[in-house]
Amino acid sequence: MLRRISHFAVFASVIFSSLQASAEQHPLPGEIFHGARLFQETRFAQYFHDFVVRGGGINETLAQGDPRLEKTFRFFGLPPYQIPFATSPFKGTSYSCRTCHMVDEHADQKELGMRAFADFASRSPLAERDDGQLVTVRNSPVLVGSLSKRDNLVLHHDGEFSSARDLIVSTLTGRNLGWLPDEQEVAIRHVCNVIRQDDGTGSLAKKFGGWSYPEVFSGLSESGQLPEKYMIDAGHRIKVSERTCNDILESVAYLLERYMDSLKFAENRHSYSPYDLFLATNSLPAHPSEDESDEDYGNRLLALIESLDENGNLKFVKSNPNTENGQFRFHDQSYAFGEMELQGLRVFFNRKPVPGRGAGNCAICHPAPHFTDFSLHNIGVTQVEYEAIHGQGSFQNLQIPDLKQRIERARLYLPATPAHPDRLGIFRKAASESDTLATDLGAWNIFLNADYPNVQGHLRNLFCGDEATCLTDDMALQKAIAAFKTPTLRNLGHSAPYMHNGQISDLHATVGFYIASSNSSRNGLIRNADSELRNVRISSRDVQPLVSFLISLYEDFY
Repeated sequence: MLRRISHFAVFASVIFSSLQASAEQHPLPGEIFHGARLFQETRFAQYFHDFVVRGGGINETLAQGDPRLEKTFRFFGLPPYQIPFATSPFKGTSYSCRTCHMVDEHADQKELGMRAFADFASRSPLAERDDGQLVTVRNSPVLVGSLSKRDNLVLHHDGEFSSARDLIVSTLTGRNLGWLPDEQEVAIRHVCNVIRQDDGTGSLAKKFGGWSYPEVFSGLSESGQLPEKYMIDAGHRIKVSERTCNDILESVAYLLERYMDSLKFAENRHSYSPYDLFLATNSLPAHPSEDESDEDYGNRLLALIESLDENGNLKFVKSNPNTENGQFRFHDQSYAFGEMELQGLRVFFNRKPVPGRGAGNCAICHPAPHFTDFSLHNIGVTQVEYEAIHGQGSFQNLQIPDLKQRIERARLYLPATPAHPDRLGIFRKAASESDTLATDLGAWNIFLNADYPNVQGHLRNLFCGDEATCLTDDMALQKAIAAFKTPTLRNLGHSAPYMHNGQISDLHATVGFYIASSNSSRNGLIRNADSELRNVRISSRDVQPLVSFLISLYEDFY
């Protein structure tokens, strides 16, 4: 059982926006402020490196941006699933972290709107290289709340990383920024050169005070110390001209981690979701007490709500107290927590059906207050995608190797890494009509894979809490087949499409998926199904209440 997790921090508006407000007015600690700049830095990409190799300067603007950034791609739910929909805000540049983790870039376009640090595609477009990979394997994950403190920290859909540092370094030197697995050292040197040679004259630098990276990292300019609000903490200041490229990379990762860690869901009334305002209005606890598990907290919360309702003391939320019209600022749905939302909450927390109400069993994997257990589960998404192409039962019959076979044919089965850049990773691909082996087995690719040593203990703890089911490594590996990390359910209105492959476009369809998937699980039709999936017992009458409850978890960022 997870230990109690600290609750949400205040979400400063300047963190979430594109930082168009005056840099002189920024209220953030220096580390977070400069981390936000690095998050939007487009010059770390391989495409910009090529520009420099061809004679361009570190502080020059690209003559022509990466063609893959001409348009913003949007998922539509039908083949070809995503299309270039609108002019990209990143047109004329190269890739950055922000490219796949947008916020308000399309806020003024009704068809697109705000994002919770995600994009609009089912699988994010990638810079074109000679490996033929044009999109990411996975849907872009939401970053808000991703670094919430917990035991057995694993990050990314398949639990690939055990620390924010590992995730950041892999991103800066990996395929998302255009780098191939055998280019890691080149990527590190390039990041190093951008930091060392930056002169603070670029448009991004001007949004962040106009300081060069050497000044930012040292805290010193030609005229002396930087103003206090621009200073990073003394223990992390370095003179980049005197440090190695690996030292500089670690400093970049530190600032980016501080920024990512600041991306939290709100806990003040100025940006509460209807659900959080409902709790506050009724003086209900917003998070577990000391040493209380999330599951026990959920049970206690539901009992308190039922008691208030039985006594006629439950108060509902009918409007947003922070807007003139009482509605959301950035969502079309009504701002409310009423009878329908309450009915959905009951279904969500219920583990056993009662007359007239199903048991969503949702809180087992999506416990409040974070609405994720941060663990990994298989609910059948990979199987549905595979069998949509190859026919019912085909995933059940797919020959998945045991550990010894996987080691012997690692080049075919396992994903490419800097240590083994020639690996093909056939089981970390989207299903394909042309290749019956191609599919995405999620954590199976990472667990017991020696190329990912830092995360192995965490994954074993998550998969083998009951050691009786992991008597051998082969038994343990089988539990990782098609397992993916549980996402948060907060603010889903700013993160569609859903699931690790981005194949479900809306909340009604998502709840419908669980109805079908749980039925299949009870009939033994889902390979390696999570044991709790069979306990989801909902029907069509529960769909709208559940959707209404999920909408009550939306909140405004402003």
